[in-house]
Order: sequence, then C-alpha cells, then structure tokens
Amino acid sequence: MIQKLVILGLLKNKPSSGYDIKKFIEKDLKIFTDLDTHSIYYPLKKMEKEGFIKKKMLKGEKQLRKYVYFITPKGEKEFLSLCRKALLSQKRPFIDLDIPLYFLSFLSKEEIKLLLRVRLRFLERVRKWLIKKKNEFKNAPKNLLLLIQHHLKLAGAEKGFLKDMIKAIKEGEV
Repeated sequence: MIQKLVILGLLKNKPSSGYDIKKFIEKDLKIFTDLDTHSIYYPLKKMEKEGFIKKKMLKGEKQLRKYVYFITPKGEKEFLSLCRKALLSQKRPFIDLDIPLYFLSFLSKEEIKLLLRVRLRFLERVRKWLIKKKNEFKNAPKNLLLLIQHHLKLAGAEKGFLKDMIKAIKEGEV
C-alpha cells in the first residue's frame, strides 16, 4: 500500500520516469520510509495494468527511448483513498529491535551492552543526518519540517530507552 501511495503521490506531483521515481525515493523519501527501490518497474507495470498510471515513450538524446509515467483519473482517486486509509490506520508502530530485546536472556550481558552501544552510535549518526536534512529543507513546506522533527523525536526516544536498558543491565536488573 505505501509503495503504491508513494508512486502515485510522486506522479500526482509530476510525470516521471521509473529511474526518476527511484532516485527521488532514494534521495528525498529515505528520511521517512525504507521502501525497496531495487525493482521499481514491477509495481509500475502492475499499476499500469490496474489503470492507475499510463506510460508514454519519449525519445531522448541519441535516440534513447525513455518511458514517462503519468497518473490517471482512476489513479488520482486511488491516491486519495490510500492517503485517507493510511491517515486513519490504527496499526500500532512495531519496532524490530523489540523482538531481540524480548529474548535477552539468551545472550551474555556483555554482548548485549556492546550491541546496544553500537545501536546508540547508529542512532546518533541518524540524528546528525536528520539535523542536516532539516537544514537542507529549511525552506520546505511546514509538513516536511514537522516530519523531520517527528523522526528526530523518535530517534531521541529510542536513544533514551536504550540508555535505560544498558543501565538496567549494568545494575543487574535485567
């Protein structure tokens, strides 16, 4: 659902080639999603078959063919429906990190502390990257700035949680 929403949203903004869609997701949307862009053409082909998008061949430099995708009226309706569905979602946010933390008793305390410290360093890099993005997006619409701020808060919350977990392990509570 999210992949379809992203692609339709990008095409609603402007017609684009599969390559341009892939690059936009990798460059701008990786802040907010971990969508796999390895094979962007499969979902494009499927969405074309469903009537949500159409493609048009353009001739570029040196007679190279390039397909540009456009959103259809049916695709516009689907986009709005997917937006509403995603905004109304009552799915709890699950964090993959929680599963191995549930099974901590199977790892040594030293290994757990080491691994959690590695995760903390990663989160600090994420935080710095988000701050850099926030500065790059300073003239962006307010909703994008708020999204970046949201992710900064999420990273901060996880860092705080991990510090509490490390402290509990050190004190023998876990």
